[in-house]
Amino acid sequence: MVANWKPLEARLGAARCAGFMFMGCLNGINQYKHGLSRRYLFLDDEGRAYEAAGRNEFRELPFDEALARVEEPLKELGETLETAYDDAYVNRKEAALRAAGIEVLRIRILPEDRVV
Repeated sequence: MVANWKPLEARLGAARCAGFMFMGCLNGINQYKHGLSRRYLFLDDEGRAYEAAGRNEFRELPFDEALARVEEPLKELGETLETAYDDAYVNRKEAALRAAGIEVLRIRILPEDRVV
């Protein structure tokens, strides 16, 4: 599946999409997961927002409400939509966890094209 970034970028601008991953499309709804907040933003191709409403079902809701659900945990972390979810961020997070006495376990599947 080809990632469809157009609805998200049209709503947020490219800079504010830095932490999102494209998770797929189901029933015409593009699914974007934010790497830091771990929350989903569901948008159709016209940029209308939705929430999950059962298995493989969605219900439309105001865009501002859907975006607030993604941003709320970011504010608690002191981050914004502009914060990239990249290797540098993951390394900082893991260092902070270790400094707090929390052991970090990372599992890497090789070859990377293998699905588990």
